[in-house]
Amino acid sequence: MYDLVAQIGERKEILTELWAAGEDEFLPPELQEPGTWLLPWGYMEGGGHFLYWLVRPGTAPEEWTVLLNEGRGPYWETHPALCSRLLLETVTGRTTSFYLEISDDLVDAADRYRFRPNTEIFGE
Repeated sequence: MYDLVAQIGERKEILTELWAAGEDEFLPPELQEPGTWLLPWGYMEGGGHFLYWLVRPGTAPEEWTVLLNEGRGPYWETHPALCSRLLLETVTGRTTSFYLEISDDLVDAADRYRFRPNTEIFGE
């Protein structure tokens, strides 16, 4: 799950199957625009949520906004902010995201704002 490059094809296949099975009714309007596609950039362990950049034709990468797909269901959150803004709002406790709100009951305060690179996770 941490190899997001490998996840590009896998997520596309999984989402295509889910949408064909009827979950397409939950798609946000932004994703229904012709030529748009999703590029995974984040995975939330525990909840299984995926964070995607919304890639639109003619939009530079530094202007891509964020979509979140809940890990165990069909629902999406649209975040018109850039990735860096969304991360800042999350770690400073100012997020409006239902899925990204960090509860003191779930996360030890010492680990709340700690980001771990893959090299640390995999012990490389």
